[in-house]
Amino acid sequence: MKDVTLQINLSPGDDAYAEQTVPALVAAHAGATERLLVVDLCKPQATRIVDPAQRYPEPAYSARQARILSLAEAWGRSGLVDRVVALRPGDELFGTLSRRYLRPWLRETHDYGGCALMAYLAAFELCRTRWLLHFDADVLIYQKPGFDWTGAAQEALARDPTIVAATPRPAPPMLAGIDAPTAHERLRSLDRPAGWLNAWCSTRCYLFDLERLRPLLPLLQGRIYWETLLARLRGRGYPRSPEIMIFRRMQAARCWRLVLRDKDSWLLHPARKDPLFHRLLPAMLDSVRQGLCPETQRGHADLDLDAWAAWLDEPAPRR
Repeated sequence: MKDVTLQINLSPGDDAYAEQTVPALVAAHAGATERLLVVDLCKPQATRIVDPAQRYPEPAYSARQARILSLAEAWGRSGLVDRVVALRPGDELFGTLSRRYLRPWLRETHDYGGCALMAYLAAFELCRTRWLLHFDADVLIYQKPGFDWTGAAQEALARDPTIVAATPRPAPPMLAGIDAPTAHERLRSLDRPAGWLNAWCSTRCYLFDLERLRPLLPLLQGRIYWETLLARLRGRGYPRSPEIMIFRRMQAARCWRLVLRDKDSWLLHPARKDPLFHRLLPAMLDSVRQGLCPETQRGHADLDLDAWAAWLDEPAPRR
């Protein structure tokens, strides 16, 4: 792992599980040059489908803000991470992010659905190394001891200047049949020896070469610029998500993200974060760390909690 900043996004919604997931992500990338937390303390703005007062009621939301910030600051004091940057309403950084990555008139902190926007862009700006390794705080990762997926990705990118980002497999590899990143691919990918190429960059996880990203800025150019401007004028579907913005820009520039073919590292993501998820999380983290999962989970990026519950309650299949 060379010249890499490990960066993890945190928000009030992560407060119930981040104490378990963040140390696991840090441990899996111990060779990072710097470990950076970006803590989003901005409540999403109102849109046609988001009512902040209803979705993020007070005083519960402010209490969760305080808990996640306290947790991040404690990690900074303990040395688990090197830097903690908290983004608050009206932060001066937002103006820089709008001008450099978007357009000056786009100043909203979240997308149309209430998901983070500025917090993702802040990571690009705050990174001090060539490579930005980003994770959402709810991601689980397997990495075989002795294997460094970021090093494998850097080697692959060095051979192809059209690739600007990379990720491990987004799901545990399938045991049989056609090999693919997941069993439910929607976008056509180009098959290469190192893995698969397409322009989609999920914000769950990515390794970006910032030297290759900078010539693509601002993201709002061409088709996505007009899509976003029209959505703004209509007051519908605005702002677009950072995933869509990056995807459209990379498509236009004919650049790619690489999904590594190597089976020594893979991800899982919880679509549900209900009481069952919280009960199973310690055992799931331990299993994923060892590269273990239910057979029905293979090829699927979203955690199948019911399958995990049955599997963990019966230890025999794990042997």
